Amino acid sequence: MSERPRHNRSRRRQMEEERLREEAERRRRIARARRRRQQQIRRRKMMLAAAGLLLLLVVGVSAGVMLHRRSQEKKEQEAQEQQKQADAAAKAEEENNTLHMLAVGDNLIHDAFIQAGKDNDWNFDFLYENIKDQIKDADLASVNQETPLTDNHKNVAGYPDFSTPIEVGDALVKAGFDIVTQATEHAFDQEETGIKSTVSFWEKQYPEINLLGIHDKDGQQRYEIIEEKNFKIALLNYSTMLSENHTIPDDEAYMVNTYSAKNVESDMERAREEADVVIVYLHGGQDDSTEPDEKQKARVQLLAEQGADVVICSHPHILKGYEKVERPDGKDMLVYYSLGNFVSDQASLENLLGGMADFTLKKDVDTGEVTIEAYSLVPLVMHYNSDYTECSVYNLDDYSESLAQEHGIHQEDEEAEFTLSALKDAAREAGEITTDWDWSSGDGENSSDGNSDDSDSSGSNNDDESDSDSRNSSDDESDSDSGSNNDDESNSSSRSRNDDESDSNSQNSSDDESDSDSRNNE
Repeated sequence: MSERPRHNRSRRRQMEEERLREEAERRRRIARARRRRQQQIRRRKMMLAAAGLLLLLVVGVSAGVMLHRRSQEKKEQEAQEQQKQADAAAKAEEENNTLHMLAVGDNLIHDAFIQAGKDNDWNFDFLYENIKDQIKDADLASVNQETPLTDNHKNVAGYPDFSTPIEVGDALVKAGFDIVTQATEHAFDQEETGIKSTVSFWEKQYPEINLLGIHDKDGQQRYEIIEEKNFKIALLNYSTMLSENHTIPDDEAYMVNTYSAKNVESDMERAREEADVVIVYLHGGQDDSTEPDEKQKARVQLLAEQGADVVICSHPHILKGYEKVERPDGKDMLVYYSLGNFVSDQASLENLLGGMADFTLKKDVDTGEVTIEAYSLVPLVMHYNSDYTECSVYNLDDYSESLAQEHGIHQEDEEAEFTLSALKDAAREAGEITTDWDWSSGDGENSSDGNSDDSDSSGSNNDDESDSDSRNSSDDESDSDSGSNNDDESNSSSRSRNDDESDSNSQNSSDDESDSDSRNNE
């Protein structure tokens, strides 16, 4: 009996111990599981923290990259904008130091054109309609307005004593011209009245236009200084003769700028001091060759010696050559020996083919020196049909064979070789030339046509350029500038609608004019 209870007690102890061991093991398992969970939680927290940090890092890096990119883009944009501004400033500076100029020849309004304008309510825009865009594109454009202007339609007249309606001046301005030269053979055709009416028109109606060559008051300087872009330009205009029908009294000599060595030297000495560029418009020359005659070369030589940068000649009524020459001081001078007629009713191919001087001047930003960057001659054609219902100047490149065949010249001369190819051949003949110059000779110093330096060319016809000289002198040295060209102008008079003009032509014609007529009809 006693053994069994002991055994039971022992068994219970074992079971209790086993239970305790199991309980301890269970607790250990629970503790281990708790620790594992805690470790997992800690790992997860650490992972989450690391992920958060990584995310923050990524976000931070991304933000940094984005900010950097934006900063770079902003810098690039600013740099691009600065470059654009620099390029624009450089372009503007380049543009302001580049001057594009055009010049055309004689605007000679004969009776037929006066009538055509009258039939059009005194509007002459049609004459320049086909080239006005080209003229307006230039920085400065000049025209040689050969004849005086009048506001009295009762007084308008063609050859020989021209009096042009002021509406022609209106049309020139609308066409885009900025410079008008009026020191010409016909400047004094209407004497003091014509000078004053012309000056009054330009000064009152178009004060912005630069009028050269004539004056209504004594004491005015013979040159103008104008400013265009970054250029200060001296403009001078002289005529080497006046029509034989008119002589300026000594007390009115100031009215027309006449050529003489004294005038040129005095004017250019002052002009050079005031300007970057000196441009001279010279009215004179002969019509017997596309190259300059000796007297014209002598005048050009004087102008070169005095420092002219550009010389543009008018009057011969035919197109002559052009060239860039080296002046005695080593600088370049551009010379157009004749731009021929711009508007004219003269019936010959040579008189109907004109030219437009096209040149570009460049100013060095650092030194201020002005050079000739580019130059050319653009051929022009004066077109009119048989009844003058179509009258306009064309660029030769825009002219056609059909227009050439419709030209009114064929009515005057059925055998006239007025074709597109003939016009182009004549234009090529009057291209760029090369003239030999001997600056050491000093011939240009007294090249005022044989007059001494004291000769002021007071306004009377110059000795060797007057029409009377060309008609009465057999001397080969006689210039006969005016005599050889008045006859060209008279050709148109025979076609005008005013019989009195034809009578006047016959009264003023001479043997020299007949010779010139025969040249024009060839």
